[in-house]
Amino acid sequence: NAAELAAFAASYPQGSEEARAAAFLLDNLPLADRLSMTADELRENLDYAFLARRSMPWGAGLPWDIFLHFVLPHRTSQEPFQAHRAMLFRELAPLCATAESMEEALSRVGAWCAAKAQYRPTSRRDLGVVSVLEAGWGRCEETNILFMAAARAVGLPVRQAMVPWWQHDDGNHAWVEAWTPDGWKFLESGTEFAELNRTWFAAQAPRMAKVTAQVFGTWADASVYRTGPGFSLADSTAAYVRPVSVRVRVTVAHDQPVPGHDVYFSVYSLGAVRPVTKAATDGRGVAQTVLGPGVFLVSCSAGEELAWTMLDTRDMEDMDIRLQADSPAPLPDTLEFACPEAAADSFDATPGPELRRLREERAGRWAPLLRDLPAPLPERLALAGERTPGWLRLLQGGAGSPWTGPLLETLDDKDLLQADPETLAREARLALDARRAAEAGGLRVDDGVFRDYVLSPRIHLEPWSPWRAELLPWLGPYLGLSLPTKVDAVRTRVGKLKTLEPALMGPPLTPAQCHVAGYCTTVRDKGVLAAAALRTLGVPARFQPDFGRVEYFDGTKWHFWELEPGSPAQGILRLTGMGELRPFLDFGLTRVEKGHLRPLDDLPWEGDGASLRCALQPGAYLLVLPRREGQRTTVRLETVPIAAGAVTDRRVGGERGTQP
Repeated sequence: NAAELAAFAASYPQGSEEARAAAFLLDNLPLADRLSMTADELRENLDYAFLARRSMPWGAGLPWDIFLHFVLPHRTSQEPFQAHRAMLFRELAPLCATAESMEEALSRVGAWCAAKAQYRPTSRRDLGVVSVLEAGWGRCEETNILFMAAARAVGLPVRQAMVPWWQHDDGNHAWVEAWTPDGWKFLESGTEFAELNRTWFAAQAPRMAKVTAQVFGTWADASVYRTGPGFSLADSTAAYVRPVSVRVRVTVAHDQPVPGHDVYFSVYSLGAVRPVTKAATDGRGVAQTVLGPGVFLVSCSAGEELAWTMLDTRDMEDMDIRLQADSPAPLPDTLEFACPEAAADSFDATPGPELRRLREERAGRWAPLLRDLPAPLPERLALAGERTPGWLRLLQGGAGSPWTGPLLETLDDKDLLQADPETLAREARLALDARRAAEAGGLRVDDGVFRDYVLSPRIHLEPWSPWRAELLPWLGPYLGLSLPTKVDAVRTRVGKLKTLEPALMGPPLTPAQCHVAGYCTTVRDKGVLAAAALRTLGVPARFQPDFGRVEYFDGTKWHFWELEPGSPAQGILRLTGMGELRPFLDFGLTRVEKGHLRPLDDLPWEGDGASLRCALQPGAYLLVLPRREGQRTTVRLETVPIAAGAVTDRRVGGERGTQP
């Protein structure tokens, strides 16, 4: 894609503001954008950003660095890029041009966005701007993606802020901060609001363990505490809660400082003890951060184990603590966490009658055309929003195959919004061709395995793409060959990928992007490419991100392919309980890794709810068993050794045992 980027760079007179802005964008483009964005897309984004700067009442008054970092960028987070700036300017510029202040313009943008898309809990994979509009829904980060694109389209500077994890509840939250002449103020996207700094989550401000704001590019501001490829993290904690300055000195024997050592600050949330931030020690061995009031597990690596302590910041303003990196300490049977009470707040987030009417109308728009479809298709296709007609045409027009219905029944709800129906039908036909080629070579699998691990286009969190067609020029010659030959071909290609430093912004790479570029940013990119390539060859495959492995099926059993050094998952953990067991709520599984308790969030649990089992690599794990009582949470940690070839039983709240 180098020619497209070069054409964009050459589009503006040397030395002009536009040329400086173009250079800023190119310097900070995430890898996925660098591989895919065209010169026309980049020019549209930049030209309309400058149009808003010159035509909207507040545009000329924006400081240059505020414009660069908070108006010009084309993305909020890890959403796939979809061209949107021209469309949103046409929609919103006439609406906002008569606003008497930036605050009033933000309120108008908020009302427009609330009528277009409402909050709905979804998977953690981000939708792009156009997909959110077509769906009419999104989780908090996705309503932020829409709102921020809309605000920037009319020259309003905005950034995303978030609590990485709640202390008082399970989960996290993200919202929008807007720059005004009076400083940064906060708002809730996806809702109507008449004034800034008035939201439902303001009542939870005393409980915010850490508030981070995300910035596109390297921002020279005192609030920035971490930078990386194309991004900065700004500390916004003090805007919401009484901040506590914490310094952690990490030493070894004879009080020698340990520089460059990561220190983690964690709270309990969603089945795990999760870091809300980390800080690296300086030359004096001191790591510094700012936290809100609460109780934290502070930890760093001590060899293969942890040095740790509990930290209570609820009644403190300034704290100094020490960790001994050469003196690991065993974790206790229980950890006690606590947080302040919520604040009183009278904000009413109930939608107004007109907004309720619009949402109800949109939700039922396609119902008359879906009611005659067999279950569960009406419920599934109702999530497709403006994409529904394309899926109806595929189902009713004969362009699909007998597998079209089963595929749509299991298709990820976000793939319903990102996939093109005709392209998906072609991908399904390629999967059937690959199945026939594999059968000719002796690999036969039942329909269920084929549907879930060959036909399915979803591997992990990558954006949807027609990866079968894109990978066939490479893999086509291998279709008729033996299973070992296919696996070796894929293994060889994946082994040659170069690894770049991961960035905060930009989506994961698609399989074809990873293959063509020869780059990955994490083991997850490798795993997605490997699984996609094997499926393209008709080999059932799945990616297990928690262990950096790909599994492939030979017709009889699953084989483990470790993408990074490690042992195969040859042990089994089996959990039983009195009733249905819910991962993340009733229990979690974690292990000590790189200075903290790393949550294992993507484990392939299987079972009937009351009994769950999972294949694990041999080693020591911790079963996390929480109990919340008001503002306090007690977390019981139960050591679980997993042995190769053994089934380890744990009864959540009951007896235990290990059997061969």
